[in-house]
Amino acid sequence: MDYDDIRIMALSLAKVGLGNPLPKEVQERLDLELNTIRSNGLDIVYSFAMKLADKSRHYAYLVGNNGAIGSSWLAYLLGITNCNPLPQKYNGFNIPFEIFAGIDFNKTLDITLNVAEDIHKDTCEYLDELLKEKEIYKDSGDITNNGYCAYFKRNIETKEGKLLANITITTHPLLMQLKELHKLTNIFPPRVLLNEKKEEVSKIVSLLIKEQFYDHADLEDILDIISKIEINTIDKLVMVVGVLFGTGTKETREALIESITSDLSPIISSRDDIMIYLMQKGIDRITAYYIMENVRKGKGITAEMEDVMLKHNIPNWYIELCNKIDYLFPKAHNVERAIMEYRLAWYGINYPAEYAKVMEKWR
Repeated sequence: MDYDDIRIMALSLAKVGLGNPLPKEVQERLDLELNTIRSNGLDIVYSFAMKLADKSRHYAYLVGNNGAIGSSWLAYLLGITNCNPLPQKYNGFNIPFEIFAGIDFNKTLDITLNVAEDIHKDTCEYLDELLKEKEIYKDSGDITNNGYCAYFKRNIETKEGKLLANITITTHPLLMQLKELHKLTNIFPPRVLLNEKKEEVSKIVSLLIKEQFYDHADLEDILDIISKIEINTIDKLVMVVGVLFGTGTKETREALIESITSDLSPIISSRDDIMIYLMQKGIDRITAYYIMENVRKGKGITAEMEDVMLKHNIPNWYIELCNKIDYLFPKAHNVERAIMEYRLAWYGINYPAEYAKVMEKWR
């Protein structure tokens, strides 16, 4: 697929879901991402990622992602990610494209696709075939294993040698479990929507907590955090996933959870939260981005940044909290994990016998 193919497909899919003409802000988001693809020659990157996701679905597996690719609405439209980054009124998670593409929209992209273990080798070989077809193949290492999952990475370059993106293909056990549950039930889990009924979310999350977090090294800390928050919306589940797994240390988690449970606002559970809040307070987009980048890397707030934040009435407690943060995942990463966990627990509620059979195999 080239740029025009991607543009036509994305526009058609967008109009099916949101009408013709598209709402102004949605059309502007689509134009921004399409212009970024065209000006940086990224159509090949999106094409490869879409074909890899389609390859997984060909085997009747769902596809997952790590990292920030869910910050791209085009990636969502093309079936590369489960995360819709549009504003909430469009059933999205309100994620800026800059988180993925950079402040000038010319960042080298990092894309990590999660696939099931039994198709990992085939998927990796398929990526190499795609690269060879475009005559841009360079061997950059074989499949490696860190004890938890297998990794395979390839650089996507132009023929002139300009690095456009890194694509990493990893294994994820949840995808195997979901595939086995699909085979036993002949039912795919439903789309996860922001407006799910609170009773349904609470029921599914209760099972998720019981089954999925028990192997985590910080179980006691996790259960303590969860006990302080009523997780009855998808947004809250995404928030808690971000605090639990994407904030570095126990001390960071405790600081963030204290702000959440003491009714302070706004909430910080992902790097995106910082940029969005600062822009809402009137800080310009570029400054807000670089403050976010400093905080999510554990570098804290510089004196110059603090001056800007205070001039825009950012509370002292918020600045102090930013200085305590060691690391923050992008929100799209948290959304992807929450959706996968939620889908697995959905089977547990609706197909308990099949769920028990599969989970027993994986314990």
